[in-house]
Amino acid sequence: MIPAWLSTFDAILALLLVTMGVAGAHMGFIPPMTGFLAFLLSFVVAILAVLLGLIGLARTSAPERRSARPRAVNGLVLGLLVAVPVGFTMWHWMSMPYPEINDVTTDYDNPPAFVQAPGLSPDSMKYDRARFEPIQTKEYPSLGPLRLDEKPDDAFARVKAAAGTMPGWVIVYADSATRTIEGIETSYVFRFKDDFVIQVRPGPDPNSSLVEMRSRSREGAGDFGGNYRRVEGFFGILKPNGVTGAAPTP
Repeated sequence: MIPAWLSTFDAILALLLVTMGVAGAHMGFIPPMTGFLAFLLSFVVAILAVLLGLIGLARTSAPERRSARPRAVNGLVLGLLVAVPVGFTMWHWMSMPYPEINDVTTDYDNPPAFVQAPGLSPDSMKYDRARFEPIQTKEYPSLGPLRLDEKPDDAFARVKAAAGTMPGWVIVYADSATRTIEGIETSYVFRFKDDFVIQVRPGPDPNSSLVEMRSRSREGAGDFGGNYRRVEGFFGILKPNGVTGAAPTP
């Protein structure tokens, strides 16, 4: 029976897609977005396998068609094995209450600029204020620079040391003259890369500093809150004598 055959074929295809998407992106054989799209496509193909399997079971109920029944069962079971975990993961992602933003900054007027993002030009990393500021102002209104009661050079030394201890962070650039640090964090499964830049600026008085930070995803329209959590998490480490939400440098 054709539905039974197609069910098995689609189930195997779905399994190949999810394996290629996850393993291929994780091991660097394919780009992260390609792997992610293959993962999503596997759910569609798996659902089709399940539907065809059910049709196949119905059509092989007659004794003279029972020989094709195992193929319908195999397609149905394998399709469910792919569709259930992938579908649950997709549902979990879609239920996350995060805005469609993938670039956050603690200073709209003078966001820290990327100069050494590996594989990318500085122009491609410019901050799109018109697009992102309205979203961030609404969704992350408290996100602002961190004020430290330390002179800028002392604060930069502490910021640099703390950045070097962050799990998963790879520091690609550090400039003591401009008190700037740049780095990359790569997601575990699909190996998506997020770039971040931290800059220590003089505070409102000689013995204070403002830590400004920007974090940006290279791909996608949203980040599931990852960039916001990166900034807040890092500031939380520096916070013992710091205050977040300070006014940006004039």
